[in-house]
Amino acid sequence: MSAFEQEMQALYFGSMPVEHIFLTEYMPAARGDYVKVYLMCMYHSRIPGDTSKVEDVARELSLETETVENAIRYWERRGLLVVIGDNPLRYQLRSAIQRAISGEPLRADNAFVEFSERVYELFGESRKVRPSEISMAYEWVEEEGLSPEAVLILLRSMWTMRGAQFNFQQAGQMAVKLRENGAQDAAGAERYLRYQESVHRGAQAVLRRLGRRRYPSEDELALYRKWVDEWGFTQEGILAACKETTSAGEPSMKYLDGILARLHTGNGQPQGATAVEDSIDKGREELKRAAEVLNALGARLRPEAVLPICRELEETRPQELIVYAAQECARNGKNTLEDLTRLLESWDKRGLRTEADARSYVQHVRTLDATLYRIYEACGYHGRAGKTDREYLERWQAMGFEEDLLLLAARQASGASSQKMKYINSVLKSWQQNGVTTLNQAERLPGRAQSAGKRVSAQQYKQREYNEEEMQDVLGVDDLFKEAPDGQENP
Repeated sequence: MSAFEQEMQALYFGSMPVEHIFLTEYMPAARGDYVKVYLMCMYHSRIPGDTSKVEDVARELSLETETVENAIRYWERRGLLVVIGDNPLRYQLRSAIQRAISGEPLRADNAFVEFSERVYELFGESRKVRPSEISMAYEWVEEEGLSPEAVLILLRSMWTMRGAQFNFQQAGQMAVKLRENGAQDAAGAERYLRYQESVHRGAQAVLRRLGRRRYPSEDELALYRKWVDEWGFTQEGILAACKETTSAGEPSMKYLDGILARLHTGNGQPQGATAVEDSIDKGREELKRAAEVLNALGARLRPEAVLPICRELEETRPQELIVYAAQECARNGKNTLEDLTRLLESWDKRGLRTEADARSYVQHVRTLDATLYRIYEACGYHGRAGKTDREYLERWQAMGFEEDLLLLAARQASGASSQKMKYINSVLKSWQQNGVTTLNQAERLPGRAQSAGKRVSAQQYKQREYNEEEMQDVLGVDDLFKEAPDGQENP
């Protein structure tokens, strides 16, 4: 024990000198945590008999033990800490000013010194590398397991991608990726970084095409990787798609991502400029056809929003048929894609595969309904034509009855309180059995038919013609979409 010792309170509440040369030459290059560790080591060195360990320093500073160990190795390389004992591990703090005055050579890690010289040589006059940056880069050797050659390749690659004044923190993120991808030696780093450089060049070319003169962000690089690696677009294909961004107020990689998502085929085949341009042309034609359908339908929707539905409709039907169906929907007050789909499905069941087929069917229905409306007027029925009534009419026409005979039979059914169409049907069956094919023959029949004929002669019945608007009222809004069930049309 020394004959003289310092009062413990003086240690806790006193002060300790820090050499100015440490503040000017060493501290600027060191990480903040490393400076904290060095100062705490100085403090413990002034306590007689102190036995503090790395774990104690870590706990006092609220740092990870690994961080403290890295800091101690750093100060060893800088020559301010020297190992003087192995069991237990003991360090001695060296005076920076005394070494500077005496000209004592720096006792540093030879590997670190060699690494530093190679970094300085790499950048030359292009960049003044700070000691803190060299220390940071050497940590990638010690902490990430990269070889010094791999780190130098990384620095050169960052220079290529980001310019000589790149941020060493960003390079550190890339060093972590090298470790995660098992590219810690020179060959692995070369392969991995060559790919990253190609991604960077490609993304930067896209930004230039979009009018952006800057380096791509990490998010933009991630988008480019997705386009190339996952979606199979070539650089030329991506650049070809850029022309579709001209409609955007602020063209961006994110906007381009939406365009490429629509062009992405998912078939695993590379998509070059020709394939992309073909897809763009195809997409424009699809939008044009969708707009034509929406215009015919009278629906206020954007063509882009209905493309999936329109594509599905086009799978088994020609465009002309779809547009005609849309016109018929609008004519009947049906203006939604659900209405259009429902009508086309009903036509599918009838075997209507072309516009001509559909037009013929619709005209046939309108002709039947116009005749049925006159029959309804004649018999005093107020209703709407349905499937069963049309079947009645088609059967009567097949029996050879002209409209004048049908109207005469309808007048005879005017007194029936219900089931007027069935009444007409029974009259016509009777006439068929009696060989009646003309008005004169019907009017000469004895009994009810003859008297009815005398009351209202078919020649005296004025057959009304209807314009388009009146015909629309006759047909009703649902007639082309569904048929009335049996028995509903004539209560």
